[in-house]
Amino acid sequence: MQGLARAAAAAVMASAFLTVPLAASAGASPATDAVGQSDARCSSDETADARVKEGADVKELNEVTAARAAAINSRLREQLADRGYRADPRGLESGSVNVDVRMHVITRADGTGGVTNTQLDRQIEVLNQAFSGATNTAAAANTPFRFAIASIDRTANTDWYDWSLSDRDDKEAKSALHQGGADDLNFYITGLQDGLLGYATFPKANVSTDDGVVILNESLPGGNAVPYNKGDTATHEIGHWLNLFHTFQGGCGKTGDAVADTPAQLAGNNIFECDDSLDTCSAPGTDPVHNFMNYTDDRCMDRFTKGQSDRMSDAWVAYRAP
Repeated sequence: MQGLARAAAAAVMASAFLTVPLAASAGASPATDAVGQSDARCSSDETADARVKEGADVKELNEVTAARAAAINSRLREQLADRGYRADPRGLESGSVNVDVRMHVITRADGTGGVTNTQLDRQIEVLNQAFSGATNTAAAANTPFRFAIASIDRTANTDWYDWSLSDRDDKEAKSALHQGGADDLNFYITGLQDGLLGYATFPKANVSTDDGVVILNESLPGGNAVPYNKGDTATHEIGHWLNLFHTFQGGCGKTGDAVADTPAQLAGNNIFECDDSLDTCSAPGTDPVHNFMNYTDDRCMDRFTKGQSDRMSDAWVAYRAP
């Protein structure tokens, strides 16, 4: 698929946390040592994956090396142990976690570049369909997560609107606008530059104002970022916010994305292709081109797997549950 891929905006910073039964998830889709270490941004534990247009100016952000993935997984286990949590093989119950969304709409100084409340409502509908598995495929998992708008603020600031990873927009805007705690989803909507569709942060033990997702305004439902304008950039980035890797993390190696039920996938130009016949690794299963954590366009994406749902469950308990 051509166009805005979740690459830069979804750069493989997503965490390798094994949800639910950590041991079970660890046998995940095979992955090689690391997917590529080009860091367009400081490779901190807080900074997560991005999604970009195919051919975008920005390189993938902070690809997760095998060593870093192992450290992230170890930290997750420690967090769960500190909370006295014992992973339930079934994960959290479907629909049991209600996430408050703090919408921050940033426009140019003259007010242009914004999105309507109708678009925000539609974005929430898209998220709830995706995370409940209501996407017209039996393969889609019904995850624990449901979303509702808790607040909307609008800020007219051209510098922040022209948000770029090469300047201080992220820190300045988030420091000024961030609301709530680790269980609140701060959702920043801007005119992202350099081909970025969006990016996210991983959870951490001590939440900071950096936490949240940043989404290109035109990728919301009804926007102009065709074919990435049906709202699933947000779905993809929230997956990272809940510690999911890209499905092609690690390529065809043994660990992959640390989820057992997502087939291995080699990272390459194929990650943009919605081709059910793609089979880039020798391990069982064809490439998961319809998975929300791939880089295919919004029309192709329609599912999280049960293993991904379980991993998000553990990440929520470890880092985000009140």
